[in-house]
Amino acid sequence: MENGRNIVIGGNVAGNPNINTGDDVVQTNISHEGLSDKAFKQLFEDISEKCNGATSDQMKFFAEKLQEAYQKQDKEEGRKLLGFLQGTLGNIGSIASIASLFGIAL
Repeated sequence: MENGRNIVIGGNVAGNPNINTGDDVVQTNISHEGLSDKAFKQLFEDISEKCNGATSDQMKFFAEKLQEAYQKQDKEEGRKLLGFLQGTLGNIGSIASIASLFGIAL
């Protein structure tokens, strides 16, 4: 490796305090922005397919709150909302994907 700085950044890092610009640093920062959009879109589609009436409205509300929690990186709120959604929808891929974005194992 050559001397100096080698920083590989993926996605928008505006306001990210975790970027280290010291000497001889190799750092990677990967954005999950596209993955999260795709996972939440799939979750809303899953809700539309699997639920109806008041249950659908309630699950969509929980999904919206989960999306807000993800944007705020509120892991505890995310864990609670994932539990509600999983209880009704079961173990589906979109919930597992979103849980992994939070760093939560189901």
